[in-house]
Amino acid sequence: MTPRFAAFLVWVALSGVCAAAFASTLDLAPRPVGADARLAALDADLSTPVAPGQGLAPPEPGAKSMPGPGGAALRSLLIPGWGQLATGHKTQAAVFFGLEVATWTTYATFQHQGALRRDSYFDTARLFAGIDLADVPDSYRKLVGQYRSSDVYNQYVVLREATYFYEDPTERAQYIESRSIPDANAWSWGDSYDEFLRYKAERRSSEQAFKNAQYTLGFAIINRVVSAVAAARQASQHKAESDALGGGAQPGHPTARLAWGLAPGAGFVPDARVACVVRF
Repeated sequence: MTPRFAAFLVWVALSGVCAAAFASTLDLAPRPVGADARLAALDADLSTPVAPGQGLAPPEPGAKSMPGPGGAALRSLLIPGWGQLATGHKTQAAVFFGLEVATWTTYATFQHQGALRRDSYFDTARLFAGIDLADVPDSYRKLVGQYRSSDVYNQYVVLREATYFYEDPTERAQYIESRSIPDANAWSWGDSYDEFLRYKAERRSSEQAFKNAQYTLGFAIINRVVSAVAAARQASQHKAESDALGGGAQPGHPTARLAWGLAPGAGFVPDARVACVVRF
């Protein structure tokens, strides 16, 4: 293979790749005709006068207009991927919507895990500590996992605080009465130290599951913001390209097509012509 023939093959390959890439950008395929026919058609297109209004394609029935940047962003804020779908980016739309479905599925899973583990440590406290935690504040549930009994809490926490902060006996008694655990909410783990540790582990696991559910809500917000920004940029880019092609010059849908061709030239160097024909 001679160097000139190799250069000719490279030139042909690069010309085809560039033409296909440019045509895919315009969503218009090159004309499927022979090389000589392409050149003849191009010369005819460039030499034929175009009357005003000629070449305008009538709007297709039921065709949907492209949303602006604001409309595309609003769609993606409501449902991630909707803005991408409206701007014609179906793959990105599937990605963002898939992330949205996965996020809410994960959220529901963590919520369910947290509820199951909460019921588990409720049962542990009822069976081994003698307290029903269903109707008590979360502060009580935390104390049950920190102290072996309510008496220990009353004596070593409330009584010591009252003695340290108040010298007046009346104020001290009022503080003790207001801060002590009442008998109705008393608990005692007794000798069930293993169950006491199990309660702490189950409660910690339940709280972590609920926190993970909150984290997924944060990811859902991020997914919406990213989808909205991307959709707005895509709609803005499409509008700029449409304006560059004269899309706003007249009502309707201006047409554009890419004409190109290759023909043998002098020696092994081919003759090539590439043009974008836009009709308004």
